Amino acid sequence: MESARHVFRVFFLLLVAVVVVVLGRSLLVPRSYGAYGPYRFDNVAEQAAARVPQHGGAASCGACHAERLKAVGAGAHAKVSCEICHAPLAQHAKGTTKIADMRIDRSFTLCARCHRKIDGRPAGFPQIDLGQHQGGVEGKACIECHDPHSPKL
Repeated sequence: MESARHVFRVFFLLLVAVVVVVLGRSLLVPRSYGAYGPYRFDNVAEQAAARVPQHGGAASCGACHAERLKAVGAGAHAKVSCEICHAPLAQHAKGTTKIADMRIDRSFTLCARCHRKIDGRPAGFPQIDLGQHQGGVEGKACIECHDPHSPKL
């Protein structure tokens, strides 16, 4: 009978430990932790509220550059946001006030990211074998020959 008391005490201690762990976890771990992955989901909204968005989208560029936006909207890059090739809007303007010149990514790799010939891309998408295009364009800026807002020659 003496051993039964020891077994009872061990099970009682295990039960207390489980209750403490479950209760402690419910009090210490936020409710949104694990809802959509291994992070606290509420933090996403908190970070978005704490940091001002840097990107404004093509519509925000149209406030000052309506003609350019209209030309781009009719061209091959109509669905490409201005900020893909240019810097984020927040680096160029605050509201309607220009704070700095707009940076432009003139690198070869920017165009190659979308237009490098890859077998998995749709056949109708303009792809270029960069090693054979105009005798090899590796490292040259595509905008030396192409207007990015209307890229056909």
